Amino acid sequence: MNKFNYILFFLLMFFLESCRRDTADNDLEKNTQHLSLSNTHEVLPVEEFVKWVGDKENGLSKIKEISEMNYHLSYMPKECLAYMELKNDNLTKSKFDETLAHYEGMTYFNLRIELKGGQGELLKYNLSSPQQYNERINYMAFEMQKDIFLVQGNDTLMPGMFHFERIYEVAPFATVMLAFDNKKFNPESEFTVVYNDRLFNKGYIKYNYKQKQLIDLPNLSGV
Repeated sequence: MNKFNYILFFLLMFFLESCRRDTADNDLEKNTQHLSLSNTHEVLPVEEFVKWVGDKENGLSKIKEISEMNYHLSYMPKECLAYMELKNDNLTKSKFDETLAHYEGMTYFNLRIELKGGQGELLKYNLSSPQQYNERINYMAFEMQKDIFLVQGNDTLMPGMFHFERIYEVAPFATVMLAFDNKKFNPESEFTVVYNDRLFNKGYIKYNYKQKQLIDLPNLSGV
């Protein structure tokens, strides 16, 4: 695992935890810059923007509930990734632009598979044999990326980047990071992300994104 993927995965996990918080950190509020919403002209603190992106009501974060499992796909704007990397520093335009450039050229998503009720380790759920546990780990690390693709018009695209971070503790979820090359697909047009679940055999799980949905969201300004 290269250093960039490790850092990015850590940021994605931190992003999800930030979305769950109901109260803002006092120290963060002191250094907060603001975002201008291009579609409403409202002004939000950066942390509110992060929560806005993660709010499923805004359509960028989608959940599919299938029997005992939740399949949660989240669009990860590069602006959020850059902010999360710099959130403990003084946020300046030069630092932000430099960090933002690291995430150019790809469209990022986070896929989280979670066992409802949060009981036990996800990959040990309903094992038929001890060997199956290792097979599931190997699948998520090396094979799962072959079962995720993006459909846009007549084109089918595989992830240009994929990473599974194993959690060495009991956790009722597993998370993977994936990204698609913007040279091969148009983020402004309608598309569908599809996951063929061979981990728990739930079949094809589809996440539909409407035209311009990835660009009709708050824009960063005043940094």
